[in-house]
Amino acid sequence: MKLLVGIIIFILGLCFGSFVNMLVYRTALRYKLIKSQFLISNDQKKRSFCDYCGKQLKWYENIPVFSWLFLRGKTRCCNKKLPVSYPIVEILMGILFIINFQFLISNDKLNWFSILLSLIIIVLLVFSATFDWKYMILPDFATIILIIISFLGVLFDEPNIIPYLLSAVISAVFLLAINLATKGKGMGMGDVKFALFMGLFLGFPKIILAFYLAFILGAIYGILLILFRKANKKSQVPFGPFLILGTILVWMIGDKLLILLYSIL
Repeated sequence: MKLLVGIIIFILGLCFGSFVNMLVYRTALRYKLIKSQFLISNDQKKRSFCDYCGKQLKWYENIPVFSWLFLRGKTRCCNKKLPVSYPIVEILMGILFIINFQFLISNDKLNWFSILLSLIIIVLLVFSATFDWKYMILPDFATIILIIISFLGVLFDEPNIIPYLLSAVISAVFLLAINLATKGKGMGMGDVKFALFMGLFLGFPKIILAFYLAFILGAIYGILLILFRKANKKSQVPFGPFLILGTILVWMIGDKLLILLYSIL
């Protein structure tokens, strides 16, 4: 039964990953970051269609991961290459859904409210990370929803909201200082706004650990890019995905990481 439940949750995650891919594409269109070669009708907005020619997709072209593999990474209608990020995002969502399910069980929070709230947060985090990775923008609407959700969660779940509010403000001010010092090159305003969510969601001292992980992982990635000559010291790298990765890691295993850190110190 446990295996069956795990498979169902993983498949559900794949489906939501497909939704994230669609949301990234349509948000990029709305932000005018990409241009569609065809006019999107109101009817098309309600259905899945080819990114390149606008033809409505068949049901078997919408199966997460399988469709990409079956079609060999190309569209059936116009034989255009599909981004490899599509199956990666879908598989990542499936894995995160399983990890989240185990996390809720281990913390005795397996109720409909916690499940719904955590799944919304995961979807928005993966969407924001994917969008920032592709276009170096953290969409405000996703960040605002995350801030509202985390604020309401703290308001109704924590006896003292002040530490979380302070964590949010100090985190945002910290990244804002970097933004101003580097004139926006070292840190974008989207990252500053996202820090408000991180502070509210994680609180102290987990927010410090999340920042630490984000900066370390971001630095390692940047060094690897330079070593493999994919970038130079002046190249800009999206920092949002590393903030999000740090947030997810601390959210899921933050207590264990803190215990390990305290034992080392």
